[in-house]
Amino acid sequence: MISCVIPRSVGIIPFLLLVCCSIAWGEDASDSVQAENAFFRGSHLLSRESISEAVEALEKAVKLEPQNSKYKSVLAVAYNNLGLKSNREGNIRDALRSLTKARELTPDDKDITANFIHGTLQAAAAPEEKIPLEQKTAALKKVVELEPENAAARKILAALLNNAGVTKGKTGSHEQELEELERALSLDPANSKIKKNLATAYYNVAVEKGRAGGHQEETELLKAALKLSPKDPMITEHLARSMSNLAVIKGKEGNTTAQIALLKESLDLLPGDSITKTNLAAAYNNYAVSENSDIRPTDRIALLESSLKLDPNNQSTIGNLSRLLIEKAVAEAKHGAFSKAADILEKAAKIDPNNKTVQANLAAAYHNEGLKSGEAGKHEEEIRLLQKAHKLVPSSAEIKDDLALAYNDYAVILGKRGDHKQETDLLTKAAKLVPNNKVIQDNLSKAKQKSHLTEEKKEQGTAKKKTKEG
Repeated sequence: MISCVIPRSVGIIPFLLLVCCSIAWGEDASDSVQAENAFFRGSHLLSRESISEAVEALEKAVKLEPQNSKYKSVLAVAYNNLGLKSNREGNIRDALRSLTKARELTPDDKDITANFIHGTLQAAAAPEEKIPLEQKTAALKKVVELEPENAAARKILAALLNNAGVTKGKTGSHEQELEELERALSLDPANSKIKKNLATAYYNVAVEKGRAGGHQEETELLKAALKLSPKDPMITEHLARSMSNLAVIKGKEGNTTAQIALLKESLDLLPGDSITKTNLAAAYNNYAVSENSDIRPTDRIALLESSLKLDPNNQSTIGNLSRLLIEKAVAEAKHGAFSKAADILEKAAKIDPNNKTVQANLAAAYHNEGLKSGEAGKHEEEIRLLQKAHKLVPSSAEIKDDLALAYNDYAVILGKRGDHKQETDLLTKAAKLVPNNKVIQDNLSKAKQKSHLTEEKKEQGTAKKKTKEG
């Protein structure tokens, strides 16, 4: 039962009859004469507070002359007074019916409208055995139309619509249930009970739509449900599954962007769902390798990297990403950016360590960057890079030759500085790489001789020092 505070009624509207004579007419009298006769009779009875009889006579007058505003105005007063009388006597249902009729006849009369509003709120607070739910609801809807900001009317109507919606749902009328509950929430937006009931209704209808194959509607209804009940685990899980299923359909239709968006939303709701992860990884991969010319190479790489985070062992994605990284690295190398090319290929090598094409291209990048460093006089850097290239492709004669030459050139420089030991070490390495290179062999022999002489001088110096000390 809904309780509310009822404002004091305006009260009975007095009616004074100045002329109360009645003329007897025959059965053949015209409608206008009969109407006038009924009006005077009704007015006389109303002035004597014989309200029920007055209403009967005045209704006849209005029926005979429905456009007569005077007749309608007095009948409205009679209905109003009858409604207030019925209210005092506890006959709430008849009271509301009479007050409704009064307002319908004279919608601009402020006193009658006020009585109708007060009577409606009073009726809304009455138990259902005194006045049916339908009658309460209809009257309250009219009150809210008349006074949109009437908080009491809005809350009571919201509660009634909520109850009606729940009842409709129990009988299987879910569309009507939604309509009633949506209207209830619009009237009382902060009502948690209505929110919960509407969320449940959205969920139930969504399940029906999904079973019938309406996955788009299912998803939209579940989103509406989750908005009303954000922490509901059942709605959350069902929405995630629904979006995942809808994503599969979008993928089959060729709408990969919509598919990805749905799968991302689904994964946000259920972050640990392995099926959704796998599906999203596949969608990223498919979109990255699609023939869509609007996708830039860098975006394709980013898509494949996202795919690999979700499904790290997917060989198809690994292969696709390696291929794109190789293409990007080759493009950098063509512009002489060997260092950038090497960085890109190093990433590819981490992703696909057994890919021979990646290894060959990375070795080429190290090789070229090494030679470039040697030309700039950075011999240690040259050797470091050529060593990395040789490690990746040990069978490459070109790389072996260039690494041997790099050892040789740097060894000669160190020899001139007097560092014959390191000179000898580097030339020894060079000779192992290219044992048939006469220049390197000669340099190594000379370096060994110089190193031997240096050692002899050191030994002689040490001996002289000991003799002096002795």
